[in-house]
Amino acid sequence: MAIGSAARHPGTLQYGRWTAFEHPTGQEEFLPVIIAAGKRPGPCLWLTAGMHGPEHSGPLVVHKLLHAGLLAELRGTLVAIPALTPAGLRTGSRVPYHSPEDPNRLWPDGRPAPEEGSDRRPPSPQERAFQRLFEEILKTADLLVDLHNAWEGSVPFALLDRVLYRSDIPGDRQRAQGLARRIETMAGALGFATAREFPTKRYVEDKLHRSTSGAAVQLARIPALTVELGGGLRPDPIILRAAVAGLRNVLRWAEMLPGPAEPVEGIPCPRPGFNCRRKSTPRTPVTGLAHHCVSAGQEIRAGDPVAEMVDIWGRPLLEEPLRAEADGFVLGLAQGAVFYPGESVATLAVRDPDPLVGPYPRSYFRRSE
Repeated sequence: MAIGSAARHPGTLQYGRWTAFEHPTGQEEFLPVIIAAGKRPGPCLWLTAGMHGPEHSGPLVVHKLLHAGLLAELRGTLVAIPALTPAGLRTGSRVPYHSPEDPNRLWPDGRPAPEEGSDRRPPSPQERAFQRLFEEILKTADLLVDLHNAWEGSVPFALLDRVLYRSDIPGDRQRAQGLARRIETMAGALGFATAREFPTKRYVEDKLHRSTSGAAVQLARIPALTVELGGGLRPDPIILRAAVAGLRNVLRWAEMLPGPAEPVEGIPCPRPGFNCRRKSTPRTPVTGLAHHCVSAGQEIRAGDPVAEMVDIWGRPLLEEPLRAEADGFVLGLAQGAVFYPGESVATLAVRDPDPLVGPYPRSYFRRSE
């Protein structure tokens, strides 16, 4: 196995570069690659990070996980890319200057190519690079974990993709259900709080199926997780340690490491006892300042107060506080205290009555013009 200039050699850590594209000024944009190879054969896990420039915890987790001591126990191969968007890390920007769109919505989507001569915008350099890199994932990966930071003060959590299936392919729903069960078991092994993605319709509308983990689930049909590691520019050592422990447990789940699971300590891990999905809620009907009544990681019940809205003088604007619409827990509070009508004051993990699997939209695979 070789990814760019990094090649697998049993019992070693190998470092290299994978060429993404060339800039007009002659510089090469490359992705750093690390291949950790055990001495015994086994599965291949891809571990990716550094998709968004302000999210710095992921690369540090990669560094802390991959060391010589791991190789003595490792079965199989771990392919790590600590910077999926180097331009974002260089500039501290969520969106790279050479491809001004969210890079985590640029992986292949499985749709037919547009008709020849189409007016559809051509793929950006980043999108073309991810199309090529995804071919490497298809050839080598058995499971994937993509590391991110959600927002300042948020609880670390694993985000589970919806698993889409094609209604026109016999047995595809059953295969999707089997994959969903493996994803849920993998998330359980990680040991973090878990939340499912938005419902299927919004999941596709927001192009979340074109995220790193989304493409791995929908097209590679392998278990994959997006793991959010709390706040961004200041990595928390406690969260980093918990992430390394959780990833080692995922490796044990995949039978790539021996021994029992190790404890994931120091971070809140709410377990409400039912499936939850993320939702930006509650939303304020008025302009004002929010006095939050909850904190990240706190379990809540429907009707619990989440925030009180006041004016600049501190006078109440509503007869009652903004309340939780469903049971669940708090993923994190919205940044700041000033809000306009319709804006959410928090992101909650709320009870999800829907299955993790769902059909692609009926017209999804029609050729676009």
